[in-house]
Amino acid sequence: MKFIKLTSATDSKPVYINIEMIGHMYEVPAKVEYGRTVEDAHTRIGVSTHNNGGFRVAEDVNQIWKLIEKAK
Repeated sequence: MKFIKLTSATDSKPVYINIEMIGHMYEVPAKVEYGRTVEDAHTRIGVSTHNNGGFRVAEDVNQIWKLIEKAK
């Protein structure tokens, strides 16, 4: 098993993810309602052992790919 350390977008705490269990990842743009940001931009990373759509992390997809390549 190889893990990468990411940052939770909700509380800035570390999230350690097994790179062999990653199923998907995609960037979510900031959500703006009535001129006010209600949700910051983040990346959703799905892990096969976590069935609620994945984790919200602060790193973008390119940063995650670099961490995965470095971990291999």
